[in-house]
Amino acid sequence: MLDCGSREGLREGEPEPDSGDDNRYSFGLSNRAPWVARARRASEGHIVDNQLDPDYARASSSIRNAGVEPADPLKMPIDEARAVQDRYFAFLAQDAPAVSSVRNFELQGPAGSFATRIYYPIKAAAMPVIVFVRGGGWWAGTLDSHDRTMRLLAQESGMAVCGVDYHRAPEARYPTQLDEVLETVRWLRSEGAAAGVDPERIVLAGESAGANLCTLAAVRLKADLKQPIRGLALFYGNYALPGAQARAYSKWVWSQYLGTELEHADPAAIPMNADVAGLPPVWLGVGEADPLLGDTQRFAEKLRAAHVACEVKSYPGLPHAFVMLNRIFDGAKAAVRDLAAAAQRFVA
Repeated sequence: MLDCGSREGLREGEPEPDSGDDNRYSFGLSNRAPWVARARRASEGHIVDNQLDPDYARASSSIRNAGVEPADPLKMPIDEARAVQDRYFAFLAQDAPAVSSVRNFELQGPAGSFATRIYYPIKAAAMPVIVFVRGGGWWAGTLDSHDRTMRLLAQESGMAVCGVDYHRAPEARYPTQLDEVLETVRWLRSEGAAAGVDPERIVLAGESAGANLCTLAAVRLKADLKQPIRGLALFYGNYALPGAQARAYSKWVWSQYLGTELEHADPAAIPMNADVAGLPPVWLGVGEADPLLGDTQRFAEKLRAAHVACEVKSYPGLPHAFVMLNRIFDGAKAAVRDLAAAAQRFVA
């Protein structure tokens, strides 16, 4: 979200000219040029260490010093890349916050069974629930990889958090992952009370590839459910196909997910093509050193044009996926707190 106060760019709470709708979650689009320039530099990979938040840079150095690093699936077989990525995730997931209880469930989707996991911060009946959909480029991660983040989100929000272990690409491709998010929401609607959550107070939350899935699920659910979801809280989403100057990795993850070259992509898999009118309130978070910064800005404009209540917050000097560092970087923990606060507002 472009955090605005006195900084340049979008300003939280500032209405657009001639806008008469509710500004509770709105932002203005004045003085966009500096953000556009930052988005272009980020999308082309022009980020150097001295542009990063100093505390984030120190946290990132500590990861390298521990001998772990994110995998590059363009340089190794995907099974090997997943093993490398799992070690990276495991390092970040240490010292998991305590919650009252955790329950695992197995659901059935069009591609077979998949797992969900609900974290309960306290012992209480019928608490609101956040459906959390992980990132990882559709190819990496599990419930365990994001266990710490989901526990922290449950703690900070006071809400149950239901993680979705969707099938990974390229073994499973669009729309399998979207179908599994939809099935999770429908299951919570029908069986949530028995699982200890309120089936009428559901928020969708996701990061990166997960933000893409949450958005498309919300679009599908508009007409599918009598009681719509209460809101979306999304970090640095894949809202559009990568452009010609985008990183090779960005193009790779999309092609693996879609199972086709990008010029033949199914338009229904791309949130920027979706009919977003009538969506519930949306909270968007993104780092200003993120290659997907521009996508977030354009998607926010799209929501605003459709009169969808939207709050945008940006995080200076932070790159893609920074939220995963919430054990070793206080800025990531604060960002999870921001998402939790948005979810609380949605269900209030």
